[in-house]
Amino acid sequence: MEVISLAAGSSYFKSPEAATEAAIKALQEGKTFYGPTQGTPALRKAISQKYKAEGIAIEPAQVLVTPGTKQALYNLFTILLRQGDEVVVPTPAWFGFHELLKYNSGTLVPLPTKLEEGYQLTPDMLRNTLTERSRILLLTNPGNPTGRTYSQQELEALLEVTKDFQNLYVLSDEIYDLVTYGNPVTSILSCQGAKAARTIVVNGFSKSFAMSGWRLGFILGPEALITKCVDFQNATMSGVSEFVQDAAQATIESKEKLLPAMQEVLQHNREVMRQGLDIIPEVKYYLPDGAYYFFPDFSHYLNRTSITGETLLTSIDLCRYLRTCYNLELSPGDYFGAPGHARMSFAVETPRLEDALRRLRQGLLLLLHPE
Repeated sequence: MEVISLAAGSSYFKSPEAATEAAIKALQEGKTFYGPTQGTPALRKAISQKYKAEGIAIEPAQVLVTPGTKQALYNLFTILLRQGDEVVVPTPAWFGFHELLKYNSGTLVPLPTKLEEGYQLTPDMLRNTLTERSRILLLTNPGNPTGRTYSQQELEALLEVTKDFQNLYVLSDEIYDLVTYGNPVTSILSCQGAKAARTIVVNGFSKSFAMSGWRLGFILGPEALITKCVDFQNATMSGVSEFVQDAAQATIESKEKLLPAMQEVLQHNREVMRQGLDIIPEVKYYLPDGAYYFFPDFSHYLNRTSITGETLLTSIDLCRYLRTCYNLELSPGDYFGAPGHARMSFAVETPRLEDALRRLRQGLLLLLHPE
């Protein structure tokens, strides 16, 4: 029985032909030298035009192209954080934030949200968490692993709170912004309460365009901050390869043609996973607004003994049981700050997804009714 992984953070789709063709053309033209540190003018202009089309005034000088969105975050943490600073992160949240902060001066402060409340983050919750040591409020929109999106009204209310904290930056990770199942994502840069000098977005091409291996992200922010980030990148990673930037430019300029086919598959798979989870007893979940994950609560299946004789105390134990006995990989919720849950990607081939859900149901039911 082959291993089926629903644990990956990338989709199964091939990268767009527009990207591949543009990269090959650039290679044939000899674009194999160092790329400009801030990014090619053409790509930065294409990115700014994408946001201008959404009514957001971003100039190319406010864009820094980075070797992946993870590097964009590390760049910002290094520039902004000082000893004793706090990074407030609503949880559940991507485990990579914690890993990145191990190499910076800041301390991650979780701000727990609850499944039963739809992972809502209220102004009161935020105000009760922020302190004079808070340096960054790090939002993810849409959320990973929850798939929840923030509405414009919610963002404006949160920004109203942040006005009272003069040293605070609001950083929005919008890497899944083009993967939605209803209303489009509201970028925090479109909000009236966004301070031009204190609001930052990180984004990239890996999730929406199936370009994870190209390692291409970007930062949008105030020009003075971008200048500092360019200096740091120049001293460390330098610029992204120019042929990769040409590929990204071709992709973003063709996005209206590229996205619908992938979105149709993801929409269908979202329904397949919803139906698959609904027939498993005592499984609760939030129906994702965006991204391509469900994050079910499997707590009902913990503190039970598996066929291997192990008592499953945590979601790590549960995921190990499913991997060992059913060749099914999920990502444990403990890593995301939500014990008892597991992240499940539906960005896989539909037949494999259906098989994975059958294995999941079989494995969980066996815990309820051991043979």
